[in-house]
Amino acid sequence: KLFDRNVDVYTNAPLVGFLYGRLADPDDEKNPENGQVYNQNVMGDRVIYSQEELMFNFRLIMLLDAAYEPDKEARINERFDSYVRGGVDVLYEKLIEGANSPDDFVTKLFEFLAEFDERFNSSVSSDDILSLCTK
Repeated sequence: KLFDRNVDVYTNAPLVGFLYGRLADPDDEKNPENGQVYNQNVMGDRVIYSQEELMFNFRLIMLLDAAYEPDKEARINERFDSYVRGGVDVLYEKLIEGANSPDDFVTKLFEFLAEFDERFNSSVSSDDILSLCTK
């Protein structure tokens, strides 16, 4: 198990989606047996419990994504959920797709973390972080 709860995916997916520049449209695929849209529910009480983390992630992405849309209201209304869906896609592709055994999951997780570190952390130095903190 990589995530204990659906809300854990929901809180991390927008950050992954943003960092990977991945957006996704809503998936309205329906179950042919009952005609209902497939979905994975995030329990309301879990969302409330994770509200502080979700709001922080939301605000962070809305502040950082000014390149897409200079008008903050348009950014807020359009982008966050697209990043959530895009992040879920990335997490699925990197961590789940093609894995058939516990060893496969561990290998995929290790590869994802190594790629993430190389992609986002290798070019950042301690001095860079300190200069951002002292502005």
